[in-house]
Amino acid sequence: MIETIAQLKSAPPFLIGNRLSFKTLNQSDILSPYIDWMNDLEVVRYTEQRFNLTTWDNTIFYINQMAESPVDLFYGIYQDETHVGTIKLGAINTLHKTADLSYIIGAKEYWGLGIASLSIEAMTEIGFSKLDLVKISAGVYANNIASSRVLEKNGFVLEGVRKVQCSYEDQRVDGLLYGKVQKTGA
Repeated sequence: MIETIAQLKSAPPFLIGNRLSFKTLNQSDILSPYIDWMNDLEVVRYTEQRFNLTTWDNTIFYINQMAESPVDLFYGIYQDETHVGTIKLGAINTLHKTADLSYIIGAKEYWGLGIASLSIEAMTEIGFSKLDLVKISAGVYANNIASSRVLEKNGFVLEGVRKVQCSYEDQRVDGLLYGKVQKTGA
């Protein structure tokens, strides 16, 4: 599985649908819009990123860390040639054949166009067909209705609720745990 992850990282950009593609990010892909998204509280409001300041230096560090990691698959999401978001299968557990999914559509003008849904579908397929994962999990804040819907649309099932798990705008919200299990012939 580690070899397959490395091969997927070194592959050229690949098309998802008609105009959407995934591309392994490198330093030359990090332009100011990406850093601006990560500092835009509307974009990151349901993520832990809202507690951090994103700079050029820590972004390059993260991109390099993802590139070198043998257990993380991290892509930029592109609509035509425009970088609109990111998606990651992270902390891929090669023993249990599981991974966590995270994603963000940073370019607000691309919100509501189905890009997150198509990206989740494609990354889940990569996890199941190319990496032979058995299960993919994702966590969301309970008040992030759009993210819950897009996961459910892609066959993820609510598996658990972590009561008052997250701090959100001076209140406590539940953390929702979603999972999708690969269908097998059994």
